[in-house]
Amino acid sequence: MLEIFSIVLTLILIAKYLEDTIKVPFILIIIILAYTTNNFFDLSLLGDNFEAIMYMMLPVILIPDILGLSRSELQDNFTDIIYLAVVAVLISIALAVGFTYFVENWYKLSLFELLILFTPLMATDVVSVSAIFSKFRLPQKLKLYAEGESLFNDITAMIIFFFIAIPFMTGESPSALTLLYMTLYTILISIIVGVVVGLLGYYSFKFSRDNFSQFISIYVMASLAFLIADYVDLSGILAVVISILLFKYLFDKEGHYNHKNYGAIFKYLNSPSSNDLSFRAYRKESYFLALFANALIFISIADVIKIDLFFQYQNEILYTFALTTVIRYTVVLILVKYRGLSMQWNNVLTLSGMKGGLAIIMIVSLSDSFMHKEMFMAIILGVVILSIFVYTIVLMIYLHFASDALLMDTAIEHHLDIKDIRGLLAKEQDTGAYNEVVFESFVEKEISRAERHNSIFSIIAFHSDKKTLKRLESLHLRASDYFGKIDKETYAILLAHTNIEDSVIFADKLSRLINHKHIAISQYMPGDSIELMYDKLYVAIKDKKRIDIEV
Repeated sequence: MLEIFSIVLTLILIAKYLEDTIKVPFILIIIILAYTTNNFFDLSLLGDNFEAIMYMMLPVILIPDILGLSRSELQDNFTDIIYLAVVAVLISIALAVGFTYFVENWYKLSLFELLILFTPLMATDVVSVSAIFSKFRLPQKLKLYAEGESLFNDITAMIIFFFIAIPFMTGESPSALTLLYMTLYTILISIIVGVVVGLLGYYSFKFSRDNFSQFISIYVMASLAFLIADYVDLSGILAVVISILLFKYLFDKEGHYNHKNYGAIFKYLNSPSSNDLSFRAYRKESYFLALFANALIFISIADVIKIDLFFQYQNEILYTFALTTVIRYTVVLILVKYRGLSMQWNNVLTLSGMKGGLAIIMIVSLSDSFMHKEMFMAIILGVVILSIFVYTIVLMIYLHFASDALLMDTAIEHHLDIKDIRGLLAKEQDTGAYNEVVFESFVEKEISRAERHNSIFSIIAFHSDKKTLKRLESLHLRASDYFGKIDKETYAILLAHTNIEDSVIFADKLSRLINHKHIAISQYMPGDSIELMYDKLYVAIKDKKRIDIEV
């Protein structure tokens, strides 16, 4: 056991090093290393317990992505995400099953056997998508579409697979009304389980007395939600998503109602349980755990199916991959055309449909008595690996060449009236500030530099009028510093190679210059993403202190 654990850690370390060095996504490297290592070491312990490992790791993988979702953005784009995660999945399954049944039915498979084959392939991998998107400058809504879809289409696929396809395959013949009832029941009760466990998890988090206990309580909450829902044949993933979203909502609202007279008990229960600094640390640490969990799953896969089965069913794998790709392109195109979005979005969303471990867990859960299990496992695992390799490589190349067009889409998202890239790069005429899009690119570059060279930097944000901003010239910004905007009303200065003490000195000078208005400071800490840096700024800028610091 210790030998296997050491191998897993070593492979993760090598994969992460290679990702940082040659810019190849982590999961691609892990898959290659896992299959190579399996030829030299006995990883059968992982393969024999693959299904248990998958179930154990799923909540761990989901947590950072749910914690990173913006509640307001989800609400604003709820209809589009529901289309991608529910309607598009139903249409895709119907098209794939129908076309194969009537046109290319190799083994005379029944409709329900085809349903079992294609349904798992509608669940996409949020970890792979997020990892690739983090390396490119993309519109926030485009990221939300892809990541939100990846979270919620898992729920749709699992409900169809376990509550419709499997019952029919085992000889049951429920009516349409019964199927509707079962589906609504599963969704409703899974949500209730998620809400109950989310409340318990939140108050467990609140009553925990140290950071470690609080961090563990989040994972206990997610695992408990999944376990309870799965034990009573409900949707474990939906329960996890609801529990963490509720937890995040309650945490964001802490203290919000304290001024209302709800009594001492409610006031205590609504009192702050953890500071924003600790919670940001939890988000970073959850990402590292998810990376480990995802790597463990794909290392385990290496012992589940042998390479020779891929060659045995290569035609079926290529057919299934091509068909699901064409169908995905088509159903995404409907949304893109309806919303009047550019075709770049259609291409990116199509290629962000990498399949993941959930597809494998569904097919592995089939009874060994199912006559097509070996073939289905080979096809699904082949499509999963093929989608990760092909989609990832093509997506990275496409994002590189479409970067200018997507940058213009980002400018539109920020309501910038700019006609071309040259205009996008121009500074604001009255103040000399870079716009939001360009300033974000400077922050991202500074984060990359800080990660490579272990350097530090700060961002200072403030509100001011254009007349006052003309005095900034007296501060004598260095060539490595940048002055810009983080939103329509908020200006910011990026101070490269600047520690917190020097940032405070600079902020004090700036405060006097802009008539002692409130100033926010966000200090870079190892592991911070641009989202975390901006989160810190927005937390600090809401404070009433003259200078508020968030690290």
